[in-house]
Amino acid sequence: MPSDHSHQMTNYLKVDSDTSLYRDMNSGAIINQNKTEFDKFMKVSEVKYKEKMEMKKLKDDVDSMKSDIEEIKSLLISIVKK
Repeated sequence: MPSDHSHQMTNYLKVDSDTSLYRDMNSGAIINQNKTEFDKFMKVSEVKYKEKMEMKKLKDDVDSMKSDIEEIKSLLISIVKK
């Protein structure tokens, strides 16, 4: 009985620098055959992204506080002058 699924033959070329990496010769993409390494990479990427977002939030908070302090200083100066 013939199969309904057409199997496309994909050519892979081992990447010299890393034994778990292959180049898909059809798309040119680099593929990691090591799921554990891929999962580790994704976790590190997620942690780095969260750290970047936390740093951005901290910078935004500091900028906001600077603005508030400048406003408070201006108000104090105007009160003292009166």
